[in-house]
Amino acid sequence: MKTSFAYGLLIGLFAIAGNSTLVYAEQHDQEAGQHLEKAQESSKKGDAQGAAGHLDEAKQHLNQSKPFPQSPKQITGENPKAEHEKATYDEIGKAKGHAKKGEATEAGEHAKNAETHLRKKGQSK
Repeated sequence: MKTSFAYGLLIGLFAIAGNSTLVYAEQHDQEAGQHLEKAQESSKKGDAQGAAGHLDEAKQHLNQSKPFPQSPKQITGENPKAEHEKATYDEIGKAKGHAKKGEATEAGEHAKNAETHLRKKGQSK
């Protein structure tokens, strides 16, 4: 009887820890989305350096959320969350490259694409 109670308690603790990790990841994704929006606003003002700063902040928040594992042999549609996460990182990288060159408009377009993929990641199952 004591053993089954201990196992039940242990399973309950793991369930709570797992759920709090998901909430923590969602918080970071939301904060990353806010920084992507700010990057778009900065780029509309022609401030490529400001956009680059917000892109860095967005990427840091994405790095702190729990990343989805990438399988070595990917099948399109197999893991939509991971696909949107990868696309988000790709778009942030493109936006950052344009921001470094002083191309604020292009940086803003890629920041918008990154935000779209981040939103789709949150909506995926």
